[in-house]
Parts: sequence; structure tokens; C-alpha cells
Amino acid sequence: MFEYKSLDEIIEKSRGLGYELPHSDDMSVLARRVKISEKIILKNALVVHPMEGFDGEFSGEPSELTFRRYRRFAEGGAGLIWFEATSVTEDGRTCPRQLWINRENIDGFKRIAEEIHKISDGAAVIMQLTHSGRQSAPHGKPEPVIAYHNPVMNTKFNIDPSYPVVSDEYLDALREKFYEAAQLAYEAGFDGVDVKACHRYLMSELLSAYTREGKYGGSYENRTRLFKDVISDIKSGIADKTGFIIGSRFASYDGIDYPYGFGVNHEDYRIPDTTEPIQLLKEANQLGVSLVNITMGTPYYNPHVNRPYSDGGYVPPEEPIEGVIRLISGVEQLKKAVTEITFVGTGYTYLRGFAPNVAAGAVETGKTDIVGFGRMAFAYPDFARDILNGAFDAKKVCMTCGKCTEIMRAGKTTGCPVRDKLYTEIYQSLKN
Repeated sequence: MFEYKSLDEIIEKSRGLGYELPHSDDMSVLARRVKISEKIILKNALVVHPMEGFDGEFSGEPSELTFRRYRRFAEGGAGLIWFEATSVTEDGRTCPRQLWINRENIDGFKRIAEEIHKISDGAAVIMQLTHSGRQSAPHGKPEPVIAYHNPVMNTKFNIDPSYPVVSDEYLDALREKFYEAAQLAYEAGFDGVDVKACHRYLMSELLSAYTREGKYGGSYENRTRLFKDVISDIKSGIADKTGFIIGSRFASYDGIDYPYGFGVNHEDYRIPDTTEPIQLLKEANQLGVSLVNITMGTPYYNPHVNRPYSDGGYVPPEEPIEGVIRLISGVEQLKKAVTEITFVGTGYTYLRGFAPNVAAGAVETGKTDIVGFGRMAFAYPDFARDILNGAFDAKKVCMTCGKCTEIMRAGKTTGCPVRDKLYTEIYQSLKN
């Protein structure tokens, strides 16, 4: 349960945990323009995080439900719409209705990019490119593509130790698939792409492939090879000629025991270790990445790390405020070390009606450049406009109740059943 009645209580709680959450009553700091590149200048410092609706057509293109969500996001006033996970291959989809961009369906993506740009009055739109790896289920049942055998995740998802590991040749070919998808995103009118490296999908899992053999495992250079190669390809083939943005939704801390977790202390996985994340972000910046959206953990194993909640599938082993602190302070550490990248912060939705104050404080004190909201956008698509206009309504916020995740886990199209009647009916159908 969310127990805080005032911002002062939240700040006092954070102090007791050894960190004072930033806070401010001045929302004008969030209205500042944010320069990503010479070509892309955001109209404000608020972002809609990439939130999957699992409502695409079976062919991979956006459906009418997809258009509905993005029209609502576009009307909401955020300066950046971070478009949801879009698979670069058919076999890398998390479900039969995950978006998948290809030459045959590019027109649907052109239409949605055009609508977002028009309705939003100039918000930037970045497409998240992904391969779901261990979570792949393109035909509605698990068909995992795993980078290595991880007993933690194998046990969680009943993967036999004899199950085949993806080959180096497959990963070699995947490099071209990411490039082709980026080219299609550019042709469709998106302002940039996100090379997704988080939440233990394939690119993220490779970063922790300490026990894998071959050119994509073991050493730091091998584990980061595909990520950096994809970035280099997009930079030289597209971005250098067009000003196309290269970003990444990047997990700086997995919260999984070494040698199966990235960004973790080798003696105690509960403690983040930023050594490799900082090194990789510096290298990624040199290769062409200018925008990074930081996250942690995985919704499939430790969602309390990924998104602190009031109600979920289990009682978390920590106070949710500890998770908020980890996310906000984590971005702060990375931003201090990698000054050339524009950082998007996360972890604010749990704070409900007090989220704008902490977001404004974080930007004002330089702990992040931009603040993103995910679950909040599902529940309250107008959050950005209302924050900037002094009309933010605590009665419309996300309750962090996990019901959107329940719908997703049941294989249905996903939204907020508490605030959106369309998804209320879908959620109720699961209970009947």
C-alpha cells in the first residue's frame, strides 16, 4: 500500500535510507527545451516511456488500438514519445501481437509516426528496436532464444540445461536485422531509434554473458560486441547522413547474482557496480549514442527493481522508496561520469501525486536531464500537459497496482484498467 500523505513524509523516509530525494515546487524547469542534437530539440523535459500494448496486427504493424494509445500520448504534451518495443525479426517477438517492423508493413509505421508528430505539435518520436531473446513467443507459446545458460533464469522459466544456445552465426545475422529495422524506422519518419539493451531481452542478456563461449561471450569486449556493432552500423549508414538520433533504453543494473547479472557487485548482487555500465556508455557515446533512458532489473524476475510498486505478484524485499532511490541515484551517478549523453530518468511513477515535485527537483539539481513516465502514461496520458500547466491531478495517477501487468501476462492487449474503461472491461473479462 502507498502510505505517504505528504511530500515531507517521502523526503523524510528517503533521508532515513541515506539519500534525500530531490524536490521542487517549480514546474517551469520541466518546461525547458532540451537539445538532443542540432536537429532534435525537445519542447520540454518530459517523456512517455516505451510501454508495450501487445496490440499490433499479426503482421506486425500498428492496429487501431495502437493508434488509439499513441493519439492519447501525443495529445498529452510530452516532448518525447519513446515508441514501444518493436521487434527486428519475427522470431524475436514476445507474442503474436508485438509490433514488428518490416518492408511489407512500413506504411502502418509511417502513418503512426505522422499522426504522432502532427497531434503532438512537434514531439520527437524514437522507435525502440528489440529482439526478445529468452522471452520470445512469436506464436503464443515460449520459443526462447537464449544467449547462455543462466540457472537463475532457467529455473524461473523451466528451460532445460540441454536447450540450445543461440549461435554466433545467428547473432552475426542479427546485426544486419537491427540495421535494416533502423533504416525502415528512418524511412517511416521516426526521429531516431533505441537499440534496446535492458530487462534481460537478448541484447541485455549478452551484456552478462560471462559464461558464454565464442566471440559474443566471456570478456567485456565480446559481451558488448553486438551492441556496439549495431550502433556503429546505424551511425555510419544512417545517422551521419541524416541527423537521425541513436539512443538506448539501457539497464545499468540487473539485480541478478554474478556471473549472471550485469552491473552488479561480484560479491553481493544487491549492490550496483557502475564500472562496466559507465565504460560501455562512454564507448557507446563515441560510437554515436546521444540519448540514454536508464532502467534496472527485469519485469520477468525482479519487477520491484524494475518498477517499484504498491501491489504486485509478491511482497518486495525492500521498501519501494528504496527502489525509487536506486533508480534516481543510479542515473545521477551515470550522468556525472558520462557528461556527453542526455539522460532520461525513471522510477517516478510510484510517487503518485508527488512525482512532479521529485521530477522537477531531479532536473533542477542536475540529477537527470529528462524525466520519463511509463505506467503513469497508461493511466494518465495527459500527465505532461497537466504538470506544465499546473493542473496535475493526483486523482488520475497510476496506482502501481500491477493490473496492467496482469492483463499482459494473460496475453491480452494492455492498458490501465483503473483509469481507462476500455481496459476495465478487458481486465474484468479475465476474472469471469
